[in-house]
Amino acid sequence: ISENIWKGSGMKYRNEILMNPKFMETLQKCNEFEDFPPKDAYWFNRFVKKMASASEDFNDVRNKLIKKYGEPDEEGNTKVAEVHIPAFSTAMGELMGEEFEIEGVKPIEFPVDLKLSPIEMGLVEEIFDMSVFLDDDDED
Repeated sequence: ISENIWKGSGMKYRNEILMNPKFMETLQKCNEFEDFPPKDAYWFNRFVKKMASASEDFNDVRNKLIKKYGEPDEEGNTKVAEVHIPAFSTAMGELMGEEFEIEGVKPIEFPVDLKLSPIEMGLVEEIFDMSVFLDDDDED
């Protein structure tokens, strides 16, 4: 499965993945795994850095939307005014649905010693080459 994603222009994600705390925690957990072969550690860390850059870009746009539709409260925090919630929700929905690409990274085989829950495994199955888990007669 993963090989097709890695060929060509890169891996595509929607911005909503950047707002998924479990995905971000799982990336961090994988990035802290100490038994990657050096080459795989290098490529995975490049992937994480590119995701962090995409997250910064997303947060910049999100913060601009909050400022556009928000008003400062008594404590100095910006909150979206009730009258602007429909427009803000529409703008955020569009932003969350936008795609971004991660380019310039190479696929790495999933490290079998990395312990992940089934939920975490599902979150990263498109990032790693998971063929290590397939039997010879298994298909996608």
